[in-house]
Amino acid sequence: MPTILVVDHDFPESEMLNTLLLREGYATRHTNNARDAWSILVNNRPDACLINLSLNGVDGLSLCRRIRQNTQIGHIPVIFTTSPDTIHTAADALNAGGDDYLRKPFMAKELAARLRAHLRRAAFNDQDTVLPVLELNPNNLTVVVDNRSVMLTRVEYELLAFLCNAPHQLHSTERLLADVWQYPNGSGDSALVRNHIRNLRLKLESDPDHPTLIQSRHGRGYTVKAQVYQLDEANKQRV
Repeated sequence: MPTILVVDHDFPESEMLNTLLLREGYATRHTNNARDAWSILVNNRPDACLINLSLNGVDGLSLCRRIRQNTQIGHIPVIFTTSPDTIHTAADALNAGGDDYLRKPFMAKELAARLRAHLRRAAFNDQDTVLPVLELNPNNLTVVVDNRSVMLTRVEYELLAFLCNAPHQLHSTERLLADVWQYPNGSGDSALVRNHIRNLRLKLESDPDHPTLIQSRHGRGYTVKAQVYQLDEANKQRV
Protein backbone atom coordinates (compact mmCIF):
# COMPACT_ATOMS: atom_id res chain seq x y z
CA MET A 1 0.00 0.00 0.00
CA PRO A 2 1.65 3.29 -1.08
CA THR A 3 2.09 5.97 1.57
CA ILE A 4 1.35 9.59 0.67
CA LEU A 5 2.75 12.48 2.70
CA VAL A 6 0.39 15.48 2.91
CA VAL A 7 2.04 18.78 3.85
CA ASP A 8 -0.61 21.48 4.33
CA HIS A 9 -1.04 24.18 6.99
CA ASP A 10 -4.78 24.45 6.27
CA PHE A 11 -6.25 21.89 8.70
CA PRO A 12 -9.65 21.41 6.98
CA GLU A 13 -7.92 20.95 3.62
CA SER A 14 -5.43 18.52 5.14
CA GLU A 15 -8.25 16.48 6.67
CA MET A 16 -10.10 16.46 3.35
CA LEU A 17 -7.03 15.20 1.50
CA ASN A 18 -6.40 12.58 4.16
CA THR A 19 -9.97 11.27 3.84
CA LEU A 20 -9.76 11.23 0.06
CA LEU A 21 -6.48 9.31 0.05
CA LEU A 22 -7.69 6.75 2.58
CA ARG A 23 -10.77 6.20 0.42
CA GLU A 24 -8.50 5.54 -2.56
CA GLY A 25 -6.59 2.89 -0.62
CA TYR A 26 -3.46 4.82 0.33
CA ALA A 27 -1.79 5.06 3.72
CA THR A 28 -1.13 8.66 4.76
CA ARG A 29 1.16 10.80 6.86
CA HIS A 30 0.47 14.48 7.29
CA THR A 31 2.01 17.57 8.82
CA ASN A 32 1.55 21.33 8.57
CA ASN A 33 5.18 22.43 8.21
CA ALA A 34 8.34 21.75 6.23
CA ARG A 35 10.52 20.81 9.21
CA ASP A 36 8.34 17.88 10.27
CA ALA A 37 7.80 16.95 6.63
CA TRP A 38 11.56 16.61 6.17
CA SER A 39 11.80 14.31 9.18
CA ILE A 40 9.04 12.08 7.76
CA LEU A 41 10.66 12.05 4.33
CA VAL A 42 14.08 11.02 5.63
CA ASN A 43 12.91 8.50 8.21
CA ASN A 44 9.82 6.99 6.57
CA ARG A 45 10.37 7.43 2.80
CA PRO A 46 6.77 7.98 1.59
CA ASP A 47 5.93 7.01 -1.97
CA ALA A 48 4.70 10.49 -3.00
CA CYS A 49 4.09 13.94 -1.52
CA LEU A 50 1.24 16.44 -1.74
CA ILE A 51 2.73 19.77 -0.72
CA ASN A 52 0.97 23.10 -0.32
CA LEU A 53 3.01 25.81 -2.00
CA SER A 54 2.23 28.42 0.64
CA LEU A 55 3.34 26.75 3.87
CA ASN A 56 4.01 28.88 6.91
CA GLY A 57 7.73 29.37 7.50
CA VAL A 58 9.71 27.40 4.92
CA ASP A 59 7.48 27.31 1.86
CA GLY A 60 6.68 24.35 -0.38
CA LEU A 61 9.07 25.44 -3.12
CA SER A 62 12.03 25.44 -0.74
CA LEU A 63 11.02 22.07 0.67
CA CYS A 64 10.82 20.58 -2.83
CA ARG A 65 14.24 21.96 -3.81
CA ARG A 66 15.72 20.35 -0.71
CA ILE A 67 14.08 17.03 -1.59
CA ARG A 68 15.55 17.12 -5.10
CA GLN A 69 19.05 17.75 -3.75
CA ASN A 70 18.97 14.60 -1.61
CA THR A 71 20.08 11.45 -3.42
CA GLN A 72 18.10 9.16 -1.10
CA ILE A 73 14.67 10.77 -1.53
CA GLY A 74 15.12 12.98 -4.59
CA HIS A 75 13.14 10.57 -6.79
CA ILE A 76 9.91 10.82 -4.76
CA PRO A 77 7.05 12.34 -6.83
CA VAL A 78 5.95 15.78 -5.60
CA ILE A 79 2.52 17.17 -6.48
CA PHE A 80 1.93 20.77 -5.41
CA THR A 81 -1.46 22.00 -4.27
CA THR A 82 -2.30 25.67 -3.95
CA SER A 83 -5.13 28.08 -3.27
CA PRO A 84 -6.60 30.27 -6.06
CA ASP A 85 -5.07 33.46 -4.61
CA THR A 86 -1.48 32.23 -4.41
CA ILE A 87 1.29 34.41 -5.84
CA HIS A 88 3.08 31.32 -7.14
CA THR A 89 2.56 29.91 -10.62
CA ALA A 90 2.69 26.46 -12.12
CA ALA A 91 6.07 27.43 -13.64
CA ASP A 92 7.40 28.19 -10.14
CA ALA A 93 6.29 24.76 -8.95
CA LEU A 94 7.83 22.88 -11.89
CA ASN A 95 11.05 24.88 -11.80
CA ALA A 96 11.46 24.00 -8.13
CA GLY A 97 11.36 20.32 -9.08
CA GLY A 98 7.67 19.54 -8.71
CA ASP A 99 6.19 16.81 -10.85
CA ASP A 100 2.68 18.26 -10.98
CA TYR A 101 0.51 21.17 -9.85
CA LEU A 102 -3.13 21.29 -8.76
CA ARG A 103 -4.97 24.52 -8.03
CA LYS A 104 -7.69 24.29 -5.37
CA PRO A 105 -10.49 23.50 -5.61
CA PHE A 106 -9.90 20.37 -7.66
CA MET A 107 -11.91 17.23 -8.29
CA ALA A 108 -11.08 14.21 -6.15
CA LYS A 109 -10.93 12.00 -9.24
CA GLU A 110 -8.39 14.35 -10.85
CA LEU A 111 -6.04 14.10 -7.88
CA ALA A 112 -6.48 10.32 -7.74
CA ALA A 113 -5.71 9.96 -11.46
CA ARG A 114 -2.58 12.09 -11.27
CA LEU A 115 -1.33 10.28 -8.20
CA ARG A 116 -1.75 6.91 -9.89
CA ALA A 117 0.15 8.14 -12.96
CA HIS A 118 3.10 9.45 -10.96
CA LEU A 119 3.29 6.35 -8.77
CA ARG A 120 3.28 4.12 -11.87
CA ARG A 121 6.10 6.14 -13.40
CA ALA A 122 8.12 6.04 -10.18
CA ALA A 123 7.65 2.28 -9.92
CA PHE A 124 8.73 1.82 -13.54
CA ASN A 125 11.86 3.92 -13.03
CA ASP A 126 12.78 1.89 -9.94
CA GLN A 127 12.54 -1.48 -11.65
CA ASP A 128 15.70 -3.57 -11.83
CA THR A 129 16.23 -3.47 -15.58
CA VAL A 130 19.29 -4.26 -17.65
CA LEU A 131 20.92 -0.92 -18.32
CA PRO A 132 22.66 -0.17 -21.62
CA VAL A 133 26.45 0.05 -21.57
CA LEU A 134 28.18 3.32 -22.50
CA GLU A 135 31.92 3.31 -23.18
CA LEU A 136 33.48 6.78 -23.55
CA ASN A 137 36.85 7.23 -25.25
CA PRO A 138 38.28 10.77 -24.87
CA ASN A 139 41.18 10.00 -27.23
CA ASN A 140 38.99 9.98 -30.33
CA LEU A 141 35.67 11.40 -29.04
CA THR A 142 33.83 8.16 -29.69
CA VAL A 143 31.16 6.45 -27.64
CA VAL A 144 30.29 2.78 -27.82
CA VAL A 145 26.64 2.05 -27.05
CA ASP A 146 26.05 -1.66 -26.56
CA ASN A 147 28.84 -2.49 -29.05
CA ARG A 148 27.80 0.22 -31.56
CA SER A 149 30.48 2.90 -32.10
CA VAL A 150 29.33 6.52 -32.48
CA MET A 151 31.45 9.57 -33.33
CA LEU A 152 30.60 12.77 -31.48
CA THR A 153 31.59 16.40 -31.85
CA ARG A 154 33.79 17.77 -29.07
CA VAL A 155 30.92 19.68 -27.44
CA GLU A 156 28.62 16.65 -27.64
CA TYR A 157 31.32 14.49 -26.08
CA GLU A 158 32.02 16.97 -23.27
CA LEU A 159 28.32 17.28 -22.49
CA LEU A 160 27.83 13.51 -22.39
CA ALA A 161 31.01 13.01 -20.35
CA PHE A 162 29.81 15.54 -17.79
CA LEU A 163 26.45 13.79 -17.45
CA CYS A 164 28.27 10.47 -17.14
CA ASN A 165 30.48 11.70 -14.30
CA ALA A 166 27.39 11.32 -12.10
CA PRO A 167 25.02 8.95 -13.92
CA HIS A 168 21.49 8.58 -12.55
CA GLN A 169 21.63 12.09 -11.06
CA LEU A 170 19.75 15.06 -12.50
CA HIS A 171 21.79 17.95 -13.90
CA SER A 172 19.98 21.25 -14.38
CA THR A 173 20.25 23.28 -17.56
CA GLU A 174 21.85 26.10 -15.56
CA ARG A 175 24.54 23.78 -14.22
CA LEU A 176 25.28 22.39 -17.67
CA LEU A 177 25.64 25.86 -19.14
CA ALA A 178 28.04 26.82 -16.34
CA ASP A 179 30.12 23.63 -16.13
CA VAL A 180 30.18 22.44 -19.75
CA TRP A 181 30.04 25.73 -21.66
CA GLN A 182 31.64 27.81 -18.89
CA TYR A 183 28.98 30.51 -19.00
CA PRO A 184 28.74 32.76 -15.93
CA ASN A 185 25.91 31.81 -13.60
CA GLY A 186 22.56 33.05 -14.86
CA SER A 187 23.68 33.49 -18.46
CA GLY A 188 23.55 31.31 -21.55
CA ASP A 189 20.60 30.03 -23.55
CA SER A 190 18.74 26.90 -22.43
CA ALA A 191 18.00 26.17 -26.11
CA LEU A 192 21.72 25.46 -26.55
CA VAL A 193 21.49 22.58 -24.08
CA ARG A 194 18.23 21.27 -25.56
CA ASN A 195 19.66 21.22 -29.08
CA HIS A 196 22.79 19.31 -28.08
CA ILE A 197 20.76 16.85 -26.01
CA ARG A 198 18.55 16.31 -29.07
CA ASN A 199 21.62 15.66 -31.25
CA LEU A 200 23.02 13.20 -28.71
CA ARG A 201 19.72 11.33 -28.62
CA LEU A 202 19.63 11.17 -32.43
CA LYS A 203 23.07 9.54 -32.39
CA LEU A 204 22.78 7.31 -29.32
CA GLU A 205 19.16 6.35 -28.76
CA SER A 206 17.49 3.48 -30.59
CA ASP A 207 14.28 5.55 -30.51
CA PRO A 208 15.16 9.26 -30.11
CA ASP A 209 11.49 10.24 -29.73
CA HIS A 210 11.22 7.97 -26.68
CA PRO A 211 14.68 8.26 -25.07
CA THR A 212 15.76 5.79 -22.43
CA LEU A 213 19.49 6.54 -22.27
CA ILE A 214 19.42 10.34 -21.81
CA GLN A 215 16.30 11.15 -19.82
CA SER A 216 14.86 14.48 -18.72
CA ARG A 217 12.56 15.70 -15.98
CA HIS A 218 10.65 18.91 -16.68
CA GLY A 219 12.17 21.82 -14.76
CA ARG A 220 14.79 19.57 -13.12
CA GLY A 221 17.29 18.65 -15.80
CA TYR A 222 18.86 15.68 -17.56
CA THR A 223 20.26 12.33 -16.44
CA VAL A 224 22.01 9.33 -18.00
CA LYS A 225 20.60 5.86 -17.31
CA ALA A 226 23.42 3.48 -18.21
CA GLN A 227 26.42 1.51 -17.05
CA VAL A 228 29.24 3.94 -17.80
CA TYR A 229 32.88 3.15 -18.57
CA GLN A 230 35.67 5.62 -19.30
CA LEU A 231 38.17 4.21 -21.82
CA ASP A 232 41.68 5.11 -22.84
CA GLU A 233 44.38 3.30 -24.75
CA ALA A 234 45.69 1.46 -21.70
CA ASN A 235 42.69 0.54 -19.59
CA LYS A 236 38.97 0.45 -19.08
CA GLN A 237 37.47 1.87 -15.90
CA ARG A 238 33.90 1.79 -14.73
CA VAL A 239 32.46 5.05 -13.38
